[in-house]
Amino acid sequence: MDAKIKRIAFLGLFMALLVIATTILRFPVPTFNLYFNLGEAVIYLVALVFGGPAGGIVGGVGSGLSDIIGGYPVWAPITLFIKGVEGFIVGSLSDKTKPYMAVAAGALFMMIGYATAAGLLYGIGAVPVEIVGDFVQVSIGGIIALSLHKRLEKYIHGR
Repeated sequence: MDAKIKRIAFLGLFMALLVIATTILRFPVPTFNLYFNLGEAVIYLVALVFGGPAGGIVGGVGSGLSDIIGGYPVWAPITLFIKGVEGFIVGSLSDKTKPYMAVAAGALFMMIGYATAAGLLYGIGAVPVEIVGDFVQVSIGGIIALSLHKRLEKYIHGR
């Protein structure tokens, strides 16, 4: 199979997996219009295996679609930007530094972005709730992605 076609097929599958991990495997946070999900693991995996542009597109578009499908349309443009940049950061830095440092940089951007957005949308009281939830989300997602990315890279790229 042509490498370009194989890459597009895998990225399409990962975007679908991201939508499932974000929309179906999510846990709402009471009081605020926020939720915890497992999408970070998919964003980090894509970014580490396929690089910055793929991580940005799959992370932003897949997560934004999840917000629309999941009933959080006000968050969709915010998510498109934050998750897109997060995926791009992780993928772009993964070739230049250790994978865990790339994930940490993307996670930090995501946490700052969502804390800022939650504060603007819901008030300062939402910020600590957002930060705690996001910390747990990026930590679990990072552990999953860092545990799997070398095996996935070997399977997809043969290296």
